Amino acid sequence: MAQDHDEPIRWLRAELDAILQSYQHPQERRIGYGNLRHEYSEWKDSHGLTTNVAVIYETPGGSTTQINITYDHVVGLFSFLDHDLNDRVTTADPRDVLHAIQREVTVIPQKRVGALHKQIDIWMQEGKSRSELLAELNKLLQNEFMGGRLTNVELRDAVQHVVKLKAARA
Repeated sequence: MAQDHDEPIRWLRAELDAILQSYQHPQERRIGYGNLRHEYSEWKDSHGLTTNVAVIYETPGGSTTQINITYDHVVGLFSFLDHDLNDRVTTADPRDVLHAIQREVTVIPQKRVGALHKQIDIWMQEGKSRSELLAELNKLLQNEFMGGRLTNVELRDAVQHVVKLKAARA
């Protein structure tokens, strides 16, 4: 009897849909996880059917990050880059894929704060005044792209970072 190579991708899709839905509400959480979302695409070639799973989010200011997983329906294998983006991981177990995605998702808030601090550091190097820095942060708070916006917690952290940097330079 032939093995059902479509079952692992069906399982992953159902689990991923449910998990990522939990990051959609309330709006503050959705922003804090960079408007986390996912897309599926499929293509067929002479080798057979492949499904791509893309998990997408933004950091403040709108920089987009994407996690990609491919699934080869013919051989029943998932493939993705490891956490350090150095090695390709291949597995038949969709739980390994889900675990890798969850590991990446849990660090999104820290990545967003890190990106925000780097942006503030750049603005400081450009010689922006405290009021100019606060105006830039206000723009991020009101950014039209949900994932590029700031949450209230991120805004508070950013203001504290600005005050600390300004105090260190005084």
